[in-house]
Amino acid sequence: MAKFFGKILIHIFQLVIAVCLLLPVVLTVTKATLADFFSVLVEEFWFYPKFWFSLGIAAAIGIGSVVVAVLAAVGLKFGRIKHVKGILFVLLLLMMMPLQTTLLPNYIGLRDLSLLDKTEALILPMLASPFAIYLMYQYMDSVPYEGFEAARLETGSVFRILCSVILPQMRACIAAVFVFMFAEGFNMVEQPLYFVKKETLKPLSVLAESLTSANSHLIFAVGILCMIPMLLLYGFYEEELTEGLGHLKA
Repeated sequence: MAKFFGKILIHIFQLVIAVCLLLPVVLTVTKATLADFFSVLVEEFWFYPKFWFSLGIAAAIGIGSVVVAVLAAVGLKFGRIKHVKGILFVLLLLMMMPLQTTLLPNYIGLRDLSLLDKTEALILPMLASPFAIYLMYQYMDSVPYEGFEAARLETGSVFRILCSVILPQMRACIAAVFVFMFAEGFNMVEQPLYFVKKETLKPLSVLAESLTSANSHLIFAVGILCMIPMLLLYGFYEEELTEGLGHLKA
């Protein structure tokens, strides 16, 4: 009987969480009208430059994060690096820290490199993601590499081994990292507010409210249009996301 009521409580809790997550989406969809979409897509010419700029920034962050995570995971897995468990523990700590704790160090670093108010200021701080590196290493650590030693006997080129042996077995995790980091880049808010001051360098996630201030009801149509890239990526890479995140463990 206790197990039965326990399962009911779990299902109720899951239902409450689902309602809390879906309610904003439902309200956004119900408040947008066809006239709003027409205004945004036809009459409001600011939407397209900002939308494609945001997509470009997000794509650069996704691709760059994959490259950095793969190289870091290969180094931790196959390199002669001591205290790998300690490094993974530090990555876990960084994952638990809120974003606000890293804004000041990133700002100082970008300022010293003279990268403030540049496109690089939005991309570079996002590339070395602790989550991406940790997930990539956990997936790489769980995949068997019987052909790795054979490949080392045939060639001494690390690049060839990486492309022909390691990467083909990492496709699911690579897709998962790209999707999540793309979403992080497309939806970022704090970084553009602190790292860039030019309006032309601020993505749609920051300027959407101010750009629709004259017609505030358009914000719902803009929100739905911004959901489309995320929904397409999550739908297209659903299996890869499930497989890639399935290897995540503490």
